Amino acid sequence: MSLSFMANRILRFCPGLNLDLIKSCLQDSYQQLCLKDWNRLNLQRQIHTFAQYSTGTVAVTADGTVTGTGTGFNDQMVGYFMKCYYDSGFFEIESYASPTSIKLKDWPGGVVSAQTYSIFKTVHTLDPSLKQVFDVVYQIPLHKRSQAYFNKIDPYRSTTSSTPTAWALAGIAASGAIQIEIFPVPTQVVPLRIYGRMGSTVLADDESPRLPEDLLEAHALIDCYRIKDLKDPGQGWDAKIGTQMQFFQDILADYEEEDFQLGDHNEKVKDMMGETGFPQDDNFGLSHDVD
Repeated sequence: MSLSFMANRILRFCPGLNLDLIKSCLQDSYQQLCLKDWNRLNLQRQIHTFAQYSTGTVAVTADGTVTGTGTGFNDQMVGYFMKCYYDSGFFEIESYASPTSIKLKDWPGGVVSAQTYSIFKTVHTLDPSLKQVFDVVYQIPLHKRSQAYFNKIDPYRSTTSSTPTAWALAGIAASGAIQIEIFPVPTQVVPLRIYGRMGSTVLADDESPRLPEDLLEAHALIDCYRIKDLKDPGQGWDAKIGTQMQFFQDILADYEEEDFQLGDHNEKVKDMMGETGFPQDDNFGLSHDVD
């Protein structure tokens, strides 16, 4: 049920009220209700690690321009890191020009020729709908650490592995999406499941909420009745406010109980995933995709 549809339903109970004002009440109600600890707002997403790329050799000029020989760079590598083996540091790829030309950010000014290198990705930008991250899972949950911890034990990200073991929050992208770092540096592509929760969002006219529509309508209608009481005092709107508040509390209690049962089921599934006897192979995970 879209925002516009809900607004028109409420209009039947509050004739004469501006439709945009009703939509504003619905938006405010959605923002407030999303602040509650709903299991139904939990999300699962998937990302894939990036296998290190090191085909060919590179030359680097003092301004950080990389010219490759036998390389196959692509524009998706922008934002990844490059390590050139004349130095232990790693540098972010700032821009892409061609399969044999890229530009590095914050290059210290050295000149390099005919050097081996590797391009790797440890920082991933998540789905913007995720506003909190609880777990990152590859067969079993990865350990949550901090980037300060990674910087302490491996400042140059020289540790590599085919199996990631830890993750850390890595800030917020320009788009507003959460970023995480995976450790050690992945040497192959593996799928990672991200468990988190969506935050409150602004609904588009044709968009449906992730919370029950009748709960959202019940909450918004309280404010709509208050507005009508201010505009038309003495017309019985104050009595409707009290009745509607009780109705909202009743329906809220029902949905909270339903949500609790939903969360209890999800926790049982997650507990099973952590047991030693629980299958840990990829085939099981692919055939038992629990949202």
